[in-house]
Amino acid sequence: MKKLFIVALLAIGLTGFAQGGNKKKGQEVSTEMRLKKMTEELSLNADQQAKMGVVLEEQAAIKKAMKENPDSREENKEKMKESGKKVKTILTPEQFEKWKASMDKGKGEGKKKRDGAEPME
Repeated sequence: MKKLFIVALLAIGLTGFAQGGNKKKGQEVSTEMRLKKMTEELSLNADQQAKMGVVLEEQAAIKKAMKENPDSREENKEKMKESGKKVKTILTPEQFEKWKASMDKGKGEGKKKRDGAEPME
């Protein structure tokens, strides 16, 4: 009985330890996942993937700055617009139109979720 209890505690402890992680690593995965999704949807070549990786890292840094310092929100919005212009230079016109449609679709879905949410009482 005592051994069973010790094994159960050990298993619970190891499970909790295995789930702990580094927040920065999560951000990197997010950027990698976005790049992978873009590569699949837009058929990016190796050169485009490398350039988009840099742009996505910049965007992640800008978003982080927006969260940490809400006072510089307007400045960061301008940086995001500049980042969007870089995307346009990297992608072909067809790829850019697909990307833009995908972004608009995502924004529309987010708005639907916000608009459809019930007000808090």
